[in-house]
Amino acid sequence: MKKIFILSLVLFVLISLPVKGEVVTTFPDLLKPTGLVIDEENLYVTEDITIYIFSMKDFKLIKKFGKKGEGPREFNRFAAITPLKDKLLINSMSKISYFTKDGEYINEIKVKGGLSFLYQPLGDKYIGRGMSAKDNTRYVSINLYDKDLNKIKTLLNQEDGSQPGKGVIKVLDSSLNYMTFNDKLYLVNGSEFEIKVFDSSAKEVMTIKRDYKKAKFTEENIQSIHDVIKNDPNQRQFYDAIKKMLVFPKEWPAIANVFERDNIIYVSTFKSKDKTKYEFLLFDAKGKFIHSMYIPLKFQTSLQPYPMSIKNGKLYQLIENEDEEEWELHVSFIHNANLTKFSEVTENVKTSSKLKHK
Repeated sequence: MKKIFILSLVLFVLISLPVKGEVVTTFPDLLKPTGLVIDEENLYVTEDITIYIFSMKDFKLIKKFGKKGEGPREFNRFAAITPLKDKLLINSMSKISYFTKDGEYINEIKVKGGLSFLYQPLGDKYIGRGMSAKDNTRYVSINLYDKDLNKIKTLLNQEDGSQPGKGVIKVLDSSLNYMTFNDKLYLVNGSEFEIKVFDSSAKEVMTIKRDYKKAKFTEENIQSIHDVIKNDPNQRQFYDAIKKMLVFPKEWPAIANVFERDNIIYVSTFKSKDKTKYEFLLFDAKGKFIHSMYIPLKFQTSLQPYPMSIKNGKLYQLIENEDEEEWELHVSFIHNANLTKFSEVTENVKTSSKLKHK
């Protein structure tokens, strides 16, 4: 009876939690941020090759750095941050760089050859995305690399949705995705609801699969993608040629993104309520389903949400306030500490119920 009461209490807490995104601060100096990452102490914002470090205590700027180039302390084309325990890993084209949490340069590792990028650490190795061609067909792969960025093996491989010279661009056809957290790799087949989890030695330890009804890809979705191309200054001049090549899916992929934070696995999807809240499915560290909920999330294009991050049971998102011409940090409360025990309580109730019926 006590366990049933605890379960009911947890369910009540989950249902009654506020999920409305609230504005906690503004960043008037930001122009067009491209990424947001949060750790225990700092909030990191990327803006092309510029990096801002803000304190999580008062959101004051600690440091701003980043210079275009290929030398040490410089970034080429973009910068993407992965906070580690005692330093920052920063991806840019053809290399990764290490900096302290205060933004001081440590060292860098350059890509040895081939087209590969977006490396994430896994133990003493790295996971990265690669591209290759064979028999006039281009492939996208997720690969394992050693500490010097030499390729060891391919974990997943599929044809690219856009093939050179074939006059076809398959929208959302390439659904491979990957993330590393706490020396674990989450390898996503987004076309179906499937997440393969690997340990630090790249050995598969479990698979999270779920029967899932995917959201339909509507005519409104198709038109919104056309609008993105027409409004993009780098693509609008090619719009008439591009629109003839676009091939759209009947359904959205099952999975949009995966995060692991504080022993909770968050899986975001493309299902929405009124285009203001999007579905998140929560699993415990062992892959057991906890529950699903809709969380405030705003998209800047039909395929790209505004920069977002999850930490300590909260979803943070940088959203542009066009009227005030400044960027706001919105926070939505997802859960409290009781949620991490939710699946254990559920399992205990089931076990207790089975014992009573014996």
